[in-house]
Amino acid sequence: MTLAPVGPIESHAAHSERMLAHAERMLDAGDRLQASEKIWGAAAHALKAIADRRSWPYAHHADGRVIAAHLGKQAGNREIAPLFKSIEGMHVNFYDDTYSLEAIRDGLDEAKRLLAMLTDADAAIPGGAAMPDDREYRRRAERAAGKRRLPSE
Repeated sequence: MTLAPVGPIESHAAHSERMLAHAERMLDAGDRLQASEKIWGAAAHALKAIADRRSWPYAHHADGRVIAAHLGKQAGNREIAPLFKSIEGMHVNFYDDTYSLEAIRDGLDEAKRLLAMLTDADAAIPGGAAMPDDREYRRRAERAAGKRRLPSE
């Protein structure tokens, strides 16, 4: 039996770019479910790339929401958190299949805007910036780290 690698085969940034391109192809083919999930995946992997660069934990779906809000707050961009919440709807649509192709196209455009904003926010925040100070986020990170000290402590 071959063991799976510990980390991703590609970087999270590469996953994000590939998923965005795949979402466009799936939309062109009329596949609402796959397009929705790839849009969500592009956003999630973009945030994971930023979290990895900054040594911020990202182990759960909820961590993306916290990190997006933190980046927006730190960079002074009030659009990031609500835009991320909108993109989360793409993940929900994968299971519910209630969005039209037009709504998913709008979601793809929003995802592109979000990824650009995340890149700008990441560049605007100093490299040693503290991780998000969200209580539940820190609890999840502590559990995931086996109670080791967290990066900002």
